[in-house]
Amino acid sequence: MVRETTKHYIAYMDILGYKEYLQKHPDDAPKYLETILDAVEKVKQCAGAFTKTASDYFLVDGKIKLKIFSDNIFICLPVTEDPAEIRRVIAFIIQVASIQRGLVLQHGLIMRGGLTIGDVFINDDIVFGQGLIDAVNMESTAEFPCISVSDEFQKHLCCLLKDVTPQYEKYQQIVKKHRAKQALTPEEKRYLQKNGETVVREVYYHSTLQELIKCFDKEKAFLNYLFDLSLGNLLGYEFAAFAEDSARKEPEKYRGIVETLDDPRDILFAHREVMLKKVREICHYQGISVSDQKALDGREKVIRKYLWLVRYHQMLCEKYHFKQGLLAYHIDCDPVVLRVTIRIDE
Repeated sequence: MVRETTKHYIAYMDILGYKEYLQKHPDDAPKYLETILDAVEKVKQCAGAFTKTASDYFLVDGKIKLKIFSDNIFICLPVTEDPAEIRRVIAFIIQVASIQRGLVLQHGLIMRGGLTIGDVFINDDIVFGQGLIDAVNMESTAEFPCISVSDEFQKHLCCLLKDVTPQYEKYQQIVKKHRAKQALTPEEKRYLQKNGETVVREVYYHSTLQELIKCFDKEKAFLNYLFDLSLGNLLGYEFAAFAEDSARKEPEKYRGIVETLDDPRDILFAHREVMLKKVREICHYQGISVSDQKALDGREKVIRKYLWLVRYHQMLCEKYHFKQGLLAYHIDCDPVVLRVTIRIDE
């Protein structure tokens, strides 16, 4: 029997600082091992629940495959020609982002990785193919502690989306009129009935992907693990209220539009605590000899990674208008080693 590689959505993640920590703290290996084992178990539970969630809520199959080795996590999902393929890939992205979120918030484990589309062969014993190589290369060359999203993956998403901008603009006008308690014409009522589901779905897909995939300026796109997938955030509160009302009247037509119940403020507060702890523990040069250039260079790289994470945290707090979650951080220079440090005030 000839075995071939097939097209998959692929995510590859690496837990940062794992090897360095064990080298510097060999006596803490058993304790750290327990942390990793617990984190791995959480990943497996999350992946195991994906099949049911995808089937019940997204109305698609959840044939996700997972491989974990030491501090590396590999996740993939076969690409299909299913008419609901956009829902399958959105469900996959949410799954990957949820795993990253859990590892960061529950265990303080910072991730770096790649999200792409490519050819792989996978069974119980082996993962093989160019898609794996591409994802690993993305992780190994990434500058920042995030899961980078490849251009190929984004192009594939664009091919699965439909442009409903003209319909959406007209739909919005009718919705505003309806919300203002103005009488709709028979033509407007027919338009809502005929186009409502399509417009809501496509705007939902576009907005969900914009929420899940972010970028800073000209930096490479990355996965947003602090996502808020509430319909109010995705559709705008006025449009979301009308969509929810339509869904209540015709639930079967609007199934597959999933709203997360997580409170983004709670998530950002938890992330803030992780950032506070990590910056205070790591983002300085105390205990490092001035003559140890290798150690100084290594610490500086780590500090720059956390500076990126702090920027990411601030961006999301500002986007969600959540001032209470903002970090009062300062970029300083250590006067002894003349290198950058981060300081956070309470």
